[in-house]
Amino acid sequence: MAELLNPAAVVSREPTRSAKGTATCQPKWLPASKDATEAEARDTMALFAAETEKRKPQFLIVDTTEFVHRWADDMMAWRDKEIIPHYNAGGPAKFAFITGEGVPFPTVESGAKPAPDGPATFPTGWFATRDRAYQWLAE
Repeated sequence: MAELLNPAAVVSREPTRSAKGTATCQPKWLPASKDATEAEARDTMALFAAETEKRKPQFLIVDTTEFVHRWADDMMAWRDKEIIPHYNAGGPAKFAFITGEGVPFPTVESGAKPAPDGPATFPTGWFATRDRAYQWLAE
């Protein structure tokens, strides 16, 4: 079941099932993320991190295909300190970001290899397609 978290995102409150039957937890950023304040965007991430720690899903999937917020310069350092420890406590085996086509960085489809991001204890992969992300999660 997805719940509108704020105008910028919806978050699955209950783990959903992929085609392979694997437990996941998934937020989806919406086009309104363009108008989200930095605090609203970070609050969205914090809620997802808390849900991850509470629900302990096997896999995390974030759909950023409609994400248009521009993060502050310190976002990654903040994420490493404030968000990743909650993800780690949730114990996911893998984390997939679905970006869509045309992102200015390598995706798994273009040869990037999933790896732990910052202090994460699980590999993170960036994917242009949902199908490839689910394929990787099932491997």
